[in-house]
Amino acid sequence: MSFTDNFGNPKGLIGRMMLVTMDREHLPMAEWAFEQIEIPQEGYILDIGCGGGYNIRRMLGMSENGKLIGLDISEESVRKAKKINSAELGKRVKIIQGSAEKLPCKNESTDLVTAFETVFFWKDVDLGFGNVYRCLKNGGSFAVINNYGDPKIDWEKKVPCMTRYTADDIKAKMETAGFADVTVSKKDNLFLVLGRKEQSNNG
Repeated sequence: MSFTDNFGNPKGLIGRMMLVTMDREHLPMAEWAFEQIEIPQEGYILDIGCGGGYNIRRMLGMSENGKLIGLDISEESVRKAKKINSAELGKRVKIIQGSAEKLPCKNESTDLVTAFETVFFWKDVDLGFGNVYRCLKNGGSFAVINNYGDPKIDWEKKVPCMTRYTADDIKAKMETAGFADVTVSKKDNLFLVLGRKEQSNNG
């Protein structure tokens, strides 16, 4: 596995080192995003592409009774996320290996889904967004947060395992999946796209 492949699926020693580095580099992004995302105080929160589990730990501190589920394709990430959240593992936290394309959750079971710096590495974003919509409760929210990076750099050539989308691309894909009230926030090269699953007529 090349070094750049670890961006999408951290493995081995390089992957373990990268997980720590990525959290440090992504901290400003996380702090900015959490100022705009309403964290449920109960119910279920799913973090897709949870990496080393640091955002799981942050959301634990922001939700009084919420239960956090971390999902990542990388075995190394799952191991790290379990370690970081060991105090609440099996209580308020569950970490599992898997992908957005085969999202292992029940229909209408989740209150908030977050995806930090991960959709660029999904093999099928449209399928993944459809699965997120399926698993969200009516009124639940989906937040996609990314650093678009320097637009002058050919990132797909630099990191072949990624496909870069603009905030408008993500917004359009959310709307196609059925999300309503989709908004876009930007700061420098960061963007947050936030969509809501429409309330049913009964709720």
